[in-house]
Amino acid sequence: MQDAEICRLLDEIQSDIDGEHEAFARRDFECKLEHHRNIKPLLGKKDGLVRRAVECYWARALANYRPGAALLPVDALGRPDTRWLRSLEVDYLPEYGYRVHMELNENEFVQNTALTKKAYLGRRDVERSGVRWKGDLRCAVLGFSETDTQDLDIFDILYELYVNSAFYFLKSP
Repeated sequence: MQDAEICRLLDEIQSDIDGEHEAFARRDFECKLEHHRNIKPLLGKKDGLVRRAVECYWARALANYRPGAALLPVDALGRPDTRWLRSLEVDYLPEYGYRVHMELNENEFVQNTALTKKAYLGRRDVERSGVRWKGDLRCAVLGFSETDTQDLDIFDILYELYVNSAFYFLKSP
């Protein structure tokens, strides 16, 4: 076979693989959306309790969540800073979408009091709040809200934190 023919066949195979992966990704998403709908009342109950009665809940949960460490801003001394996070809500949405909403305490990183990002994966549609940075300090978790990309890796990390935040909070000393 000639190089051109091999390249054409490889392109066809890759196209078929991509199609299969897209179908799998949609089925996977639908399964996650169904699970999210099932636990949504429990998440609401947890969120209500936290809002009413627990000081620094999200900062403590985030401080104990190792997969999120690389996303965190650092303070002037280079230590991970979690004090900026007042509340977090992360949702799977119908129509192959997700939403992340963070309410922020006063902090040295951004002027915003809230950041939201909503993305629809099939449509490549991203709605986001702009980040108003205070200075040169940047971090992935806050910058996530200003990107036009869908950032599924960061979404997955934040979703894990949101759903299992009580576990991470309870690990606090």
